[in-house]
Amino acid sequence: MDIIKVLPYFSEKIWGGNELKNYGFDIGDKKVGEAWIVSAHPNGISWLQINGEKVSLLDFFNKNKSFFGDYQEQFPILAKIITANDYLSVQVHPNDNYALKKHKSLGKPECWYIMNCPDNARIIYGHKATTLEEFKNAVVNDKWSEILKEKHVNKGDFLYVEPGKIHAITPSLTVFELQRSSDITYRLYDYNRIDNGRLRELHIEDSLNNIKIPDVKDNVIQNKDNFDFNSDFFSLYKLKVINKKTFSKPKNALWLNLTIISGEGSVNGFKMKMGESAICNSNLEELFFMGNMELIIYWVCK
Repeated sequence: MDIIKVLPYFSEKIWGGNELKNYGFDIGDKKVGEAWIVSAHPNGISWLQINGEKVSLLDFFNKNKSFFGDYQEQFPILAKIITANDYLSVQVHPNDNYALKKHKSLGKPECWYIMNCPDNARIIYGHKATTLEEFKNAVVNDKWSEILKEKHVNKGDFLYVEPGKIHAITPSLTVFELQRSSDITYRLYDYNRIDNGRLRELHIEDSLNNIKIPDVKDNVIQNKDNFDFNSDFFSLYKLKVINKKTFSKPKNALWLNLTIISGEGSVNGFKMKMGESAICNSNLEELFFMGNMELIIYWVCK
């Protein structure tokens, strides 16, 4: 019970496809855009296989608090692997205060690690407006290309998307996403797409209520084998293992979660391969890795 693999929930999307098969996921013929690889959110719960029985991560979390360092609040994070077969909507997320007041939910800061992308890939990340009126004018007059910022990205890049930061993933990108356990997305623009015979719903008022103007500073780490990132909501460490490595749990971390993003090997003797994720008992102070793989270790703090 020290390390338990987590089985994902698959979310079908209008922009989804079958790319997740290349990462070891059995999705059949479904048009899947997201694998919710570590999730206790009611909109998409991950599962554990324990003693031959399938147990939801949410139930396990509620009944085994010591495993999670006696964390008493709701399960705080949600990790995904996202594969985009088309443009995602241009969107923005709320902070905790706005989300709690309107939705009785956590806000949605998130971050992306680019697992794969085409050459010269670009994502939407931020905007150019200096005032709210300037931004509204661009929305009314459909001047998206003039107001949205694009950023060139490469495989291995990392970006933090704080609440209020406009963003959108573009076609043929595969990203590992870590976020707060929230499913609130305000669509600002959606390329006039039709879903079930209707234009997809937009959330202009909520978007304008949350967009940071002027834009907040970009927060990017470019293509490093090993790096760490810390925020008020979650922390992570990206690790490249060649033969063997050791990782010590940070002193303020409650428990560790991990996802293998390439290769294969073992974690404390527990075999894992690309696409697989696990939760680790809070009493584990060190992780011993053997093999050739890259992984992301992530946690919340006391």
